[in-house]
Amino acid sequence: SLKHMKKAILMISFGTSHLAQKKESIDPCIEAIKEAFKEWDIYETFSSGFLRKKLKEEQGLVLPSPKELMEKLKELGYKQVIIQPLFLIEGIEYDKLIELAKSYEKDIQVQVGKALLSQREDYKALVQEIVREYSQMETQLLVLGHGSTHEAHTSYHILQEVLDEAGLKACVTTLEDRDKIYTLPLEKGKVTLIPFMLVAGNHILKDVLSDEETSWKSGLTKLGYDLEVIQRGLGSYKSTSQIYIQHIGNAMRLYK
Repeated sequence: SLKHMKKAILMISFGTSHLAQKKESIDPCIEAIKEAFKEWDIYETFSSGFLRKKLKEEQGLVLPSPKELMEKLKELGYKQVIIQPLFLIEGIEYDKLIELAKSYEKDIQVQVGKALLSQREDYKALVQEIVREYSQMETQLLVLGHGSTHEAHTSYHILQEVLDEAGLKACVTTLEDRDKIYTLPLEKGKVTLIPFMLVAGNHILKDVLSDEETSWKSGLTKLGYDLEVIQRGLGSYKSTSQIYIQHIGNAMRLYK
């Protein structure tokens, strides 16, 4: 019967090689999802082959690739699987999971949940929490994303719009815009930098906080800003877990 059918949710994050960062920004999402969907078995892994290899070499921790995990679920007789990526946007990594899901269609009913920011409502939910957390601070906010793919750039544009609509004095930029740092529309004085990434990982520590000439800290300090960095990934925000839970719920409805 349907009730006893084996069903799993597969949580795929890009990953991190620092387990403290996983605990801070990935685990809260996993825990919230376990709590929300008690009748589903929850599995998790990292999509980044580079990070899986690093964890194996440095910590002896062996994580399966998403494909190996799907193979395992097929062997174990799972009939319904929801792959939920813990990605911010639907870029190249997301497309790979869509392909992976398609390759199992014959054996398993597979759905892929949406990435964190797939509609304007998702941005709004997240921005509401950012407003609650940071609007009382006597500071200007610099929201820093990863950058890269062209899809990501539209998403930073939407984020800026939604922040503006919420009346929060915040400026969105990306790691790749480091060389345009002097064009930021900020007044001299206190600036608080908020990482707009699931995990505030090595990028933040290296590219932002180091004393290297090329870091954001050095650049902003030289321009007369007093910089504070919130070392916290989006995965630790309650709204992030809530949005993922909603996207999994939407994927489940497709099984009815």
